[in-house]
Amino acid sequence: MPQANEHKPNGSPAGAWATSWHKWLGVGVLACAALVRVVCFVQTTDVPTSQHLIGDAKGYYEWAQRIAAGDWLGSEPFYQAPLYPYLLALRFKILGDEVLKLRLAQCVAAVWGTLFLYWAASRLFGRREGFVAGLMLALYAPAIFFDVIVQKAWLGCLLLCALMILLARTADVRKLRACVLVGVVLGLMILTRENALVWLPVIALWVWAVWKGESSGVRLRAVGAYFIGLCIVLAPVAVRNAKVGGEWSLSTFQAGPNFYIGNHAGADGRYQPLVRGHESPAFERHDATVLAEAAMGRSLSAREVSSYWFGRAADDMREDPAGWLALLGKKMLMVWNRYEVSDGESLKVYAESSSVLRVLGGVWHFGVLCPLSFVGFAATWSSRRRLWVYYVLIATMAGSVAIFYVLARYRFPLVPLLIPFAAAGCVRTWDGFRSVGWRSLPGPAVIALLVAVVVNLPLHDERRLDAMARMNAGVALASSGDLEGAAPYFRSAVDVHPGSAEAHNNLAQLLALQGDFSGAVEEYRAALSLVPGLGGVDYNLAVALERIGRVDEAMSHFSRAVELDPGDAAARAALERLRRR
Repeated sequence: MPQANEHKPNGSPAGAWATSWHKWLGVGVLACAALVRVVCFVQTTDVPTSQHLIGDAKGYYEWAQRIAAGDWLGSEPFYQAPLYPYLLALRFKILGDEVLKLRLAQCVAAVWGTLFLYWAASRLFGRREGFVAGLMLALYAPAIFFDVIVQKAWLGCLLLCALMILLARTADVRKLRACVLVGVVLGLMILTRENALVWLPVIALWVWAVWKGESSGVRLRAVGAYFIGLCIVLAPVAVRNAKVGGEWSLSTFQAGPNFYIGNHAGADGRYQPLVRGHESPAFERHDATVLAEAAMGRSLSAREVSSYWFGRAADDMREDPAGWLALLGKKMLMVWNRYEVSDGESLKVYAESSSVLRVLGGVWHFGVLCPLSFVGFAATWSSRRRLWVYYVLIATMAGSVAIFYVLARYRFPLVPLLIPFAAAGCVRTWDGFRSVGWRSLPGPAVIALLVAVVVNLPLHDERRLDAMARMNAGVALASSGDLEGAAPYFRSAVDVHPGSAEAHNNLAQLLALQGDFSGAVEEYRAALSLVPGLGGVDYNLAVALERIGRVDEAMSHFSRAVELDPGDAAARAALERLRRR
């Protein structure tokens, strides 16, 4: 197998030529990545959520604004990973907080990940494999999508690609400062994607293994250097959490609620808010704390809140272990499924405005990457003793996502880990075909076909998820006051998934705001026919019925609203008012 260090020495003419082309190929990868991202950025400036932020994007943006305004320390232990909002705050200081400028600057920073992956794959497998790997990441539609939205997935990808080049280089050139850098970059990854904590012992073992042949003292110093790098990044965060909250934590305190969301009795493998309708980060921490304190009957610290939710999940798991194991198996399949599960902003919605995402997303997606990467695993199996750490990184990352719940951006760290193997699979298969012709293809074809069948299984109610993505776009516009612009998104959500009560309810609320109460009544009724007793719908339907003069029907639904929620003071007052007429 060709290696990066097997080419002729750079001092020879052939070596100098190869090195020169190696650099120019890297520039080509970088240019390609930049071009498609800038085009995508331009094409998606009119997508509602690209300017009117929702969900986590809005939460990170507002957090960064508070930091930039001077609240650098904060007053509570970190609940969400802090690195991204702190970087946003620095950008706000330099570029201002205009969302479009922020997205463009993010595109410029993110493209360097493709170059890092090119270098890493070149060291792992060879220059051709490195070039193919760099192009694969440059043209991978979900990567382009994450690079142009206000989310931290691009930062995690950039740091992971940097970590991969450091691992590849450290394996070739064993130096203590390289071990320190590995620790620093992993620490930054942990502050971006908390489940990267599972890699902490894996890489420690790898450092020990890489220095095989040295004395135990030298190997311990190498591992110590790695932990020094981690401490440089994580120790200040732990001290800060202890100072403001009285408890130590290397990153955040949200593991318990997230574990409960992914493993409670009613979990389906995707994100579910603790309180229905409270999907925003503005509610998540508050709901987790309030519900836990109400159950325990006392005030709780951040760690105690997290422990409470771990305990709740464990109770449900013990009650139905077979059901939980089935759920875990389903989540593992979801991790390896082609569908990109969104939680706010959807690749499909952006692709409707971007030919880049539409074309590339149709041919180069997770359902294609996985089969190619497994072909690469087989093609490079003879080097498994050198590559074992990448197998373990992939397996532990997949497991750490499945043990909680599955979203596209959570499983995205698998992509830069899989791409070098996919590139190696393509190059080695091509080499085999050139050497022995068609006889070399059945093995790779069988592997690719078997994996493709599994990863392309229809696991999700894609119509419902696509409808939710359109509703989120509509909510973004409606929240900004653009009701007319929001209407097509709410209507398209109903068209995509007529069986969604939430879609009918959202469209009804929009129609009511626009003064079309008759249309609102029709949509509210459709929502209730699908989910009788859907929260708040009876009250809203009653209000709309009263506005068009159908008082008796309005009273019936106000009564129903009070039955469903005896604490609904507004419904009770409206019912009394109509009875006094």
